[in-house]
Amino acid sequence: MVKHSACMQLLSDLIDNESLIVTNLTTNARMWSALRGDRPSFYGLNMGLCLPFAIGLALAFPKRKVIAIDGDGSLIIETSSLITAADVRPSNLVAVVFDNGNYTNMGKTATSRNTDLEIMAKGAGMQRTVTTRTLEDFGREAKAALTGNEMSFIVAKVERDEKLPFAGNYIQRSERGMKESFVDALQRLPDYPKPH
Repeated sequence: MVKHSACMQLLSDLIDNESLIVTNLTTNARMWSALRGDRPSFYGLNMGLCLPFAIGLALAFPKRKVIAIDGDGSLIIETSSLITAADVRPSNLVAVVFDNGNYTNMGKTATSRNTDLEIMAKGAGMQRTVTTRTLEDFGREAKAALTGNEMSFIVAKVERDEKLPFAGNYIQRSERGMKESFVDALQRLPDYPKPH
C-alpha cells in the first residue's frame, strides 16, 4: 500500500495555482499547509464538514476547480454529504478521500472492516468514482479528475506515515486567522461573486 504522504506530494504537484482547496482536520491539514501553504486553502475543517464546505465553494466558484481533501473518518461522520454532492453535481468538484482505515488517535474506522466509501458514493448517485491502491493509479486518476469536466470522487487507500512528513513547514494560525486569510484570498479573486 502507498504512503499517505506520497499521494499528498503527488496531488500537490498536479494542482494548479487557480484551484481552491479544502481539507479536514489533522494529518491532511498539516501536510497540505506544509506543501502548499501559499495558496488559497481552507485548512482543518471539523470532522464531517470538508465535503459539504467544498460543495458550497464549488457552486460559488464554478469556473475554478475545487478540491476537497478529506479522510475516511471525517467523511464517515457526514455521509449524507455524498447525497448532496451527487444531487447538485458541481462539475468543478474533485473529492479526494485518503482512507487509511484509522481515526488519527481514536482507533480503526469502519473502512478497516466492511465499509466501502466508493460504493456509498455510487449508491448516492455519483457518476465518476474510483478507488486507488497504488501511487501510479492515484496519479492517473487524480490527473484525469483535475483535467476533466465532471465531478469526481477518489478514494485513495493509503498507509499511515509513522512520522508526519513536511511537518516543519506546517502553517500555525489561529482558527480565526486561518478563516480571515482564506476569505481575504477569495475576495481578491477576479471571479469573486459581487453582491447585487
